[in-house]
Amino acid sequence: MSEPTPYVFDTNIVSALVGKPNVPLLERIRQNQSDVMVLCEPVIYEIEKGLEHKKAAKQLAEFQSSIIPLFNVVAVQLTDWRVAAKLWAFTRSTGKQLSDIDLLLAATVWRLKGILVSNDADFDAIPNIMRENWLDKS
Repeated sequence: MSEPTPYVFDTNIVSALVGKPNVPLLERIRQNQSDVMVLCEPVIYEIEKGLEHKKAAKQLAEFQSSIIPLFNVVAVQLTDWRVAAKLWAFTRSTGKQLSDIDLLLAATVWRLKGILVSNDADFDAIPNIMRENWLDKS
């Protein structure tokens, strides 16, 4: 029996769970707990820096206590940084410029042989990234 394919979540999906959460998204995550739901450390950083900036202490506490535990947290590895550097050079040569966090996320998806859950079409610039948009109603 093969291992389940991990779903690696982008900030734009996770942020839909903070504050007034997107209930259908939350239910889909809960229903798929038998799959591997992954939250990368850079995504946690992006969410928490935004909440810190807004001084949203209640939302930050809820994120840390209720949302993060829905996921397996994955650390960035040195190989991810190296792949991200190559992806930066590649996408830059094609006229696209992705954020460092998006490049690290893509590198992590590759390492884990996962599916990126994102509604960001910028990832289309990166070859061999499988992407699903769990916010899409269609």
